[in-house]
Amino acid sequence: MTIRCLAFDLDGTLLNDQKEIDPRTKASIQKAMEQGMHIVIASGRDKNGTSFVYEPLGLEQGNHYLALVNGQIIYDFEKKEYDLDDVLLPEDGLKIQQVCKQFDIEGIFCCGYDFYSYISQANREKKIEREKKEGQPMDYGLKKGGPHRNFIDLPYKEIELTQDINKVIMVHTAEFFEEHLDDLKKALSDYDVLLIGPTWLEIMPKGVSKASALKKICLRGGFTMDEIMAFGDAQNDIQMIEQVGIGVAMGNAMEEVKKVSDYIADTNLNNGIGKTIDLLLAGKEMDLRNSKR
Repeated sequence: MTIRCLAFDLDGTLLNDQKEIDPRTKASIQKAMEQGMHIVIASGRDKNGTSFVYEPLGLEQGNHYLALVNGQIIYDFEKKEYDLDDVLLPEDGLKIQQVCKQFDIEGIFCCGYDFYSYISQANREKKIEREKKEGQPMDYGLKKGGPHRNFIDLPYKEIELTQDINKVIMVHTAEFFEEHLDDLKKALSDYDVLLIGPTWLEIMPKGVSKASALKKICLRGGFTMDEIMAFGDAQNDIQMIEQVGIGVAMGNAMEEVKKVSDYIADTNLNNGIGKTIDLLLAGKEMDLRNSKR
């Protein structure tokens, strides 16, 4: 089947380390759009947090989509409609707070544009020192995605959040996650637990993923999963890469992502996406599908 849709993760995939799209990659995407391809931005970010990508690409003027918060929210540019999947409930928030205390780890409860930081006083003081010494912001840049965002410190006791919880982020050192990831996944077995980067873990409702969002987008767009080529680099991209027609791992991707991909592109710093799209547009689709088979 011919590829009719391109789906892109952002951080570590479409974006370079300066959080920008290389002009050469942008040109390849726009060439694909001119040939009638649908574009999906599939990200852990929310809509405001992706506007700096979709606006320059011109996605608002076509039949294109956003799969936001790891697939929990779909936005259809043509119809200007949202579609919301399952969220975490207040009782889930309480369970996850207990795990934060058990592992002495910071949990950030993402509720729309409000981000609630659940962290011990000792660890909060360490964050303050890191901000002074290293310039690491206390909010990890979460407030940069647009106006009206709040980063709120919670008391370090059981707090029942009344807002829907889109996801929970856990932040710690790479060494900590290397040692404790399996234990965290066991403690959080009721949820999908995804390592997004060496120091960044995300907790989602079971079954909510970029892949589940793409299936809904297929119904809206009139194409199939086999007609999608998807690009990613982290654990929240694995299901998407496994289930589409051509799953592409970036050269800088985690090894488990590369293992399930059909094709390994160049890195996000070396126009991996642009080069791969150029192969697709040059009629090399079967080579991309079969490169690892």
